[in-house]
Amino acid sequence: MANAASGAKTGWYHGWNIVAVCILAGIAASSLPVNGFSLFLQGWSRDLHVPFSTATLGITCFGLGAAVLSPFAGLITDRFPARIILACGIAGMAVFCIGISYVTQIWQFLALYAVVLPASVLGCTTIPANAVVMRWFVKRLGLALGLTSIGLSMAGVVMPPIVAALLPHLGWRLIWRFGGILIAVVVLPLILLVIREKPAERDGLHYMTTDGAASARHHLHGKASGVSSLRWVDILGRRNFWMLVIGYLAMLIMYGGAGYNLTPIAASRGINIQLSSYLLSAWALSQMAATLGGGVLSDKFGNRLPLAGFAFLTALGGVAVTFGQAMPVLVIGALLVGIGGGFWPLIASALAAEFGAAGFGRAFGTLMLFLPIGATPVFLVAKCKEVIGSYVPVLLAFAAIAAIGGIACLFLREKRGGQVTAREEAKLEESAVPLR
Repeated sequence: MANAASGAKTGWYHGWNIVAVCILAGIAASSLPVNGFSLFLQGWSRDLHVPFSTATLGITCFGLGAAVLSPFAGLITDRFPARIILACGIAGMAVFCIGISYVTQIWQFLALYAVVLPASVLGCTTIPANAVVMRWFVKRLGLALGLTSIGLSMAGVVMPPIVAALLPHLGWRLIWRFGGILIAVVVLPLILLVIREKPAERDGLHYMTTDGAASARHHLHGKASGVSSLRWVDILGRRNFWMLVIGYLAMLIMYGGAGYNLTPIAASRGINIQLSSYLLSAWALSQMAATLGGGVLSDKFGNRLPLAGFAFLTALGGVAVTFGQAMPVLVIGALLVGIGGGFWPLIASALAAEFGAAGFGRAFGTLMLFLPIGATPVFLVAKCKEVIGSYVPVLLAFAAIAAIGGIACLFLREKRGGQVTAREEAKLEESAVPLR
């Protein structure tokens, strides 16, 4: 089979179809609930009779729910077919969007963001999507992971101006309702038709081979999708795991705290909602470029230096958003802060290198336990403005935290050449069991 894999280098590889559908799932999961979030704050505040800061608790509840459910999502990903998990997640997204369109009280809104959204997003994006892509790629894995993750920001490039233009005519309820219907009739069928667990020899397998990569041999023998004997205590005992936690949370605090409040921050400086939507587009465009660039950088330079660089640029963007009064400065700030949301392929690649493909789901799920720390700043930024009348102290503190995260990323230890030793390969071989 290895000969066949190395010889069949022509024709379209189905793994790229898998990547494309995962991108589409990411767009469905993020376009309204995440990328368009701040544009709906005014409507939610008015119709649900709550202050802005209370409405921003939706993102905090989302983070808390994701943290509680992520370990289970990791376990499920390691044990069950990605096709079923992704389909259930995207169906949940359709239910969530339609449910939001009917809320009349704040507790209903927060319940949907705390329970339905986390379960749905975890089911249709990062953990199962990265896991299935890892079964289809060894060569150009970083690029494939980067592309897989850009769906979470791609919709944010074009969606905010569209939402801002439609809001006065349709209202937020109809926009959410149409979004849920579109997910159900377009994205769900594509997932069921395209997703397969791992490549067969007829697929060519020319992205499954690379010189000296033990992981390629596991893929070709059908064992990369096995279940590792890795325990949570083993994950928590790794130094690299904690450096990744500190690094990604530091970026997420700045990215979310500023990004999800961009519309009210801009309004406080005399910028209208239509111009604010362009800030959101710049924020999402930067995240998308950083996500794709992060995958490419991972293939070429590893994960340590790109992660540190992303964190330092995010901190610089935070300073620009903190003190920028004119639109051009805020655009620069939004672009730099957006980089702080593009770390996911680097984190995924670092976890795969540290724990192997078989243990990736559990490791990623454990990493997500800390997500609420990165979600609470959205509320803190809005509350700071309500209490003291200024965004400056909290945003400046978050910029300092992002810089500290960059320093932590410099302490990551990476294996030379990313190769797996014979001893590690034997352990993985023993711990892998067939996927059910």
